[in-house]
Amino acid sequence: MRTFIILFVSAISLSVFGQGEANNWYFGNNAGITFNTNPPSALTNGQLNTNEGCSSISDPNGNLLMYTDGRTIWDKNHNIMPNADYFGGTGLNGDPSSTSSGLIVPDPTNPNLYYVFTIDEPHHENAYAYPNQGPADRFGNLASIYTDTEQGVPEADDGYNNGLNYSIVDMSLNGGLGDVKAGERNNELITYDPSDSEEIKYKASEKITAVRGRDCNSVWVITHFRDKFYAFFIDQNGIDEIPEISQVSPLIEISNYRRAALGYLKASPNGDKLLIAHNTTNFNPIISNQDSGEGNVYLYDFNNLTGQVSNPIKLIDDVNAYGVEFSQDGTKAFATVSDTSAKIYQWNLEASDIQNSIETIANVGQYNTALQLGPNGKIYHSILGSSRLGVINNPNEIGASVNYTQNQVTLNGRNATFGLPPFIQSLFSKRIPLVEAPGDEVIEQVALCNEYEFELKYEDSNNPNYTYTWFDENDNVINGQNTNSLIVNVNPTSTLFPIQKNFKLEVDLDNGECPLIGVAQITFNQSPIYSDDELLTCRIPGEDAIYDLTEIRSVLSNQAGVNPNQIEVEVFKNTTDAVNGNNPIPVTSSFVNAEDLSSLFVKITSFGVCEDYKEFALIAEDLANIDESDEILIYCLEDFPNKITLNPLNSSQDPSRFEFEWSTGETTPTISVNSEDNYFVDVNIKGTNCFSRKTFIITESKIADFDYTVERLGDLSNLEISIDPSSLGDYEFAINDTTNFQNSNVFENINPGIYTVYVRDKLGCGISEKTIGVLGIMKFFTPNGDGINDLWEISGLLDTTTEDISIQVYDRYGKLLSSFTNADPGWDGTYNGKDLPSNDYWYRIRLTDGTVETGSFTLKR
Repeated sequence: MRTFIILFVSAISLSVFGQGEANNWYFGNNAGITFNTNPPSALTNGQLNTNEGCSSISDPNGNLLMYTDGRTIWDKNHNIMPNADYFGGTGLNGDPSSTSSGLIVPDPTNPNLYYVFTIDEPHHENAYAYPNQGPADRFGNLASIYTDTEQGVPEADDGYNNGLNYSIVDMSLNGGLGDVKAGERNNELITYDPSDSEEIKYKASEKITAVRGRDCNSVWVITHFRDKFYAFFIDQNGIDEIPEISQVSPLIEISNYRRAALGYLKASPNGDKLLIAHNTTNFNPIISNQDSGEGNVYLYDFNNLTGQVSNPIKLIDDVNAYGVEFSQDGTKAFATVSDTSAKIYQWNLEASDIQNSIETIANVGQYNTALQLGPNGKIYHSILGSSRLGVINNPNEIGASVNYTQNQVTLNGRNATFGLPPFIQSLFSKRIPLVEAPGDEVIEQVALCNEYEFELKYEDSNNPNYTYTWFDENDNVINGQNTNSLIVNVNPTSTLFPIQKNFKLEVDLDNGECPLIGVAQITFNQSPIYSDDELLTCRIPGEDAIYDLTEIRSVLSNQAGVNPNQIEVEVFKNTTDAVNGNNPIPVTSSFVNAEDLSSLFVKITSFGVCEDYKEFALIAEDLANIDESDEILIYCLEDFPNKITLNPLNSSQDPSRFEFEWSTGETTPTISVNSEDNYFVDVNIKGTNCFSRKTFIITESKIADFDYTVERLGDLSNLEISIDPSSLGDYEFAINDTTNFQNSNVFENINPGIYTVYVRDKLGCGISEKTIGVLGIMKFFTPNGDGINDLWEISGLLDTTTEDISIQVYDRYGKLLSSFTNADPGWDGTYNGKDLPSNDYWYRIRLTDGTVETGSFTLKR
């Protein structure tokens, strides 16, 4: 048992118990939040990617110093510290799959030193391999991968159960970015019985927490294994590696590790209680790797003078338990547990029957995840796989009054996993009020408008034996201020507003315990000067005007030179509503002025506190009455260089009312063009930004240049029309009849003869035509003098003077009977002046292009 002599403690407290050490959290899949903004906002610059364990620490002013997953430490610039690089061979002995893989504790007396405690995942497949490197099966046979992750060493684990270790980071190293001191990495702390052959295989559970000692210049770091709590004391002499050991129920059997190791351990902010979650008490890795629902949550008393743990109270059992947390005032306990589904439960620690004071706060889905108290007194809930955190907004209240909101804090696309970073719980203790407030509410932020003096005061007591010490925002003592009040003022004529000042009061009660601490942030604001103004909109003629009310904020911002984010506006239809805050109009980008209001009235709130009222006139300008759909025009190249005129207005509109800006750079109401392009014009009402755009699409076309080919198929022929590639249009085709065009350029099975072929431009540039001949060879003739078929000849010739056709007629024996050309009248069926008899005769025809056709025909008498 540790023996203490209570000494008088000076009013100078640990810098670690300032205001901002817990202001930056990194966790999950590169997720993070900062409490340097109100409300907290997302951090997306983190390099940490962890399934569970993580820890981070900032300086008293909220500036990030470092964060870790228990194996690697990243500095404030998100670079890995050289002597804390797991995959670089200098890693720490924690594990990201440990519930609380890391916990960072500032040295009580040296502001440059930080203890980084790491606690390993006590993996049963490492225990099976002990003392060799795991993994192994239960018979001790070494394996290459772990059965639960299907990864090996070093990705999943380093192969050993390392238990609890600490390393010391010196922030003066590495150019002020910090690094683990040489020789001070992975110092083991014994949290097991070294003589027990089974305990030495596992060494620790995954639980660790910290809280300041009663003298305020010390810290207790507490962990748990089986049925023992181990409390390590840190003071100006460093860490005492011999822990205070408390043996209390329940007993977690060795055979139930590793899954029995899961679950958080938390101290209450004022250091008098502990909460512990045991995920399960009957895990059997031989039968199954799955958890059974026989875990529990226990509450204990903690003596922050001696480090002893006592008075176990079982809050719930037969569940899987994981996250635990206290309310800021230490009167309520919370836990995430799962039976048929995951829930958040609450217990009232001031109730006569604490166990039966249980309240269901929320049903939260399938998985138990972490709870963590924040600097603002709210409790944050990690939601597995979600890009948001849940929040218990009023944890000091009971039941539904705690106001749990599941998706309140956005992580900007980064995902939470099981864990959230633990801290020294004393950072979250409820502070004394320095600002007058109703009830027991503690207000730590004050915003003033046109007031340049404010009194901070601790009202509860002005005991002459108490010592009052005031600190400025740099944690420097304010000399001469030693009473329970402080007057803060600024010079309104020489100050650039807004100006923010931070103060801290420490009240030493002269009883050897930690001083009471109060903090306050005062923001002095000077009201900006605003003027009445107007909103202009562009109206479609004949329709209601639609206004963008969100423009009001930017208009006011430009008037007063104030950041628009510092201005809030409420819009009303009349001055009475504006002053009384009644019937506000939604500030949307699409307010329809169906009532034809001439103005709106605006309540202006600057910096959250300065109020003013202004009138905005509503002005509507009618847009040019033009058809904004694209207009397609055809320019026929046969008309070049003549031009067509583009005019966006109709004849009823006065061009002098508008300004014109064409895509060609011209500013006239109309332009004339003779080339293909897309032309657009913005038609703007003079003196406004109300414009309509009209686009003209000019497409070039022309009448067709074409040729043709004829394919004779016996008595009939096919005619195919071919367009010259230089022709630009889309064409349709006809022969002889201009009332019956077709899309196909082929005409089939046409008789011999003379035809007129027409090709029409579908875009309207006209019709080109050509007369063609389709040759025909007679199959018979009857030279009997009746004037019908008296000659055998070729039909379908356009002009006998332009053709060069040679024709020869033979009898069946190949005797040449006649030879003539296309210029001759044909063959009359005679040879040497004598009529030849009816019979079949043969021909040989050489066409103009040199091709030869042969065949037979019949002479009939």
